Amino acid sequence: MARGVLVTGAAAGIGAATADLFLADGHGVTGADLAAPAPRADERFLPLQLDPTSADSQRDMVEAAVEHAGRLDVVVTHAFVGSTTPLADLTLEEWNRVIGINLRGAMLTIKTALPHLRSGAAIVVTSSIAGRRYSSVMGPHYTVARYGLIGLTRHLAEELAGSGIRINAVCPGPPDTPQMWEVTTDEQRREIAARTPTRRLAAPDDVAETIAFLAGSGARHMHGAVVDVNGGLH
Repeated sequence: MARGVLVTGAAAGIGAATADLFLADGHGVTGADLAAPAPRADERFLPLQLDPTSADSQRDMVEAAVEHAGRLDVVVTHAFVGSTTPLADLTLEEWNRVIGINLRGAMLTIKTALPHLRSGAAIVVTSSIAGRRYSSVMGPHYTVARYGLIGLTRHLAEELAGSGIRINAVCPGPPDTPQMWEVTTDEQRREIAARTPTRRLAAPDDVAETIAFLAGSGARHMHGAVVDVNGGLH
């Protein structure tokens, strides 16, 4: 049965790969991001612009997703921004922006979507290897937001107990994505890959396929789990 799927952060990288994977599997997909994702040659894909920090923008997105697919079964929160600013140079404005988009945004997406979800629905939260340890590339505000997403997942697993709605999180290792390219050099990425036991960065599809698994029936007894997709890098 075709499901209604909402993916935030769907303009590039892991979010785009996730939206495309669900689309290829025959589902109705709404993809949203700070800048609307590129349209697909498939009317089952609805691209939207989203302000993750705005409750009104989140409401409009969720309502459009429900109308587009006629239902909402899967919510994937991936919208984020990165920042490499160290604590000594960090302004309160930048702290609030990263925490707001990365953590508050995911919370608002889930909170807004919940009234539309029924038993059998699945929520997948994208955190990061930074939420397991720290980020060797980004600043402390990014790491704090990623830790917060894991805490949000684990807390909501208890709140949703008995509802039939599952929530899990994925923690990608350093990914080979446009967002990563913007904040690292080729040499830095080669060095990270050399330290990773699989000897490469995470491809978007590596993470997208894990997200799709967590949203599917094969993961029906997984709830509140935090799944690493990091090639063995710790």
